[in-house]
Amino acid sequence: MPPRAPSLALLLALLAAPAPAAAQAMRMVESSPAARTAMDGPGREVWVRFSAPVDHAGSRLLILRDGEVVRTLRPRLNAAPDVLYAETGGLAPGPYLLRWEARPRPGGPVETGTLEFTVR
Repeated sequence: MPPRAPSLALLLALLAAPAPAAAQAMRMVESSPAARTAMDGPGREVWVRFSAPVDHAGSRLLILRDGEVVRTLRPRLNAAPDVLYAETGGLAPGPYLLRWEARPRPGGPVETGTLEFTVR
C-alpha cells in the first residue's frame, strides 16, 4: 500500500506556522569601569555584565594601553552567570582599553567588544 499523501489542511498549517526566531547575539549590558569614565586609584577590578549567561572558562578580558596588551585576565569561575569579573592587579595612571571576549553559554561564537577607561 503506498504511503498516504499529507492532507492539504496539514500542508497549509505547516506553511502558515511562524519560523523559529533567530538567536540574538549576546550583548554587553553594563560594566565597571563604565565606558569613557575614570577609575580612582590603581584600578584593581573590572567586570562586564551581559544579556545572557557566559562561559567563564571560555572567556577572557584584556587590558590594552597604546595598542599593547598589558594584562590578560581570566575571569573568576564563581562570578554571576552573566558577569565576567577579574582583578587587574593594579594599573598605573593613564588611558586604557578593556577588550572582552565572551563565549555564550551553552555555546556559540565568541562575542567581542571594547570600552575605553582611564585610571587616575
